[in-house]
Amino acid sequence: RRAAELVASGKLGRLLSARVDATTFGYGPQTTSNYDYFNKAASGASFMTITSAHVLDVIEAVLGDITEVDARVALLWPEIEVVDTGDISAREIPDHLDLIAKTMSGAPVSVQVLAGVPAEDARFTFEIRGTEGRLTLTGNHLAGAQVGDLRLTATVAFTPPDTPIATGVGPTAADFWAGAAINVGEVYASLARDLIAGTYKTPGFDHALRNSRLVAAVERAARTGERQSDLG
Repeated sequence: RRAAELVASGKLGRLLSARVDATTFGYGPQTTSNYDYFNKAASGASFMTITSAHVLDVIEAVLGDITEVDARVALLWPEIEVVDTGDISAREIPDHLDLIAKTMSGAPVSVQVLAGVPAEDARFTFEIRGTEGRLTLTGNHLAGAQVGDLRLTATVAFTPPDTPIATGVGPTAADFWAGAAINVGEVYASLARDLIAGTYKTPGFDHALRNSRLVAAVERAARTGERQSDLG
């Protein structure tokens, strides 16, 4: 939220470009049988609809709606070792994404999402460059940008991000809300604020529909080799 406010403030000047480097330990060459459904197209729980969708969501949250996409996907590990059974499973979905996008802010964005990355190499970097400065969002959770917290740095002054509300609940809340739960907690906190104030700031069904259509446009661009500008 603070990164989006900083972009909107104009302190970075005219936005020139943005770059995203994202990873996940998932969708690599091995799995366990209870998670093999992630490799099957029919489940809908794929590298594109989970890992890549969250990355696209962060981009739109900070830079505004993506208006054009050109994408390529790859299937790097078509045969997956199911470690607890010894079976070999066929992966039916891509496990790599390269993307170039145009956003409403005017900044072009280059994105690479890597799967199957060892935990020690996990990273998320979102760098935005403007004529007057730069900002960077970074994280290192092995499951991806949607899990855990992100750190904001910038070459221009900004108000420090708010302390996540979940860390202030109870004596062990900071430990309990670590990792993925801290973001789930923030969504519930936002919903509570909306209910009290009568506002509608928490992402809802329309936001989810927008994200799903964006993922579909990315998949269409990768399948056809053509840039997609009709993202609605």
